[in-house]
Amino acid sequence: DGRYDDVKRYKEKAPYGELAHPSPEHIYPLHVALGAAGDEARAELIHRSWTNATFSYSSYRFTKKI
Repeated sequence: DGRYDDVKRYKEKAPYGELAHPSPEHIYPLHVALGAAGDEARAELIHRSWTNATFSYSSYRFTKKI
């Protein structure tokens, strides 16, 4: 939904996220993908699965807003 500011301020918006991802290298690829997709990008969930009830294997495709 174009919530780029939420991604930029992820530590403030999701303060407990560091429990799951204590270092930011898990978040950096999202910044790169959003930047490459452009200002009008939309995220589309294309795969979701879980392992051991704790590991998410979600995949997203970034497309232009229509």
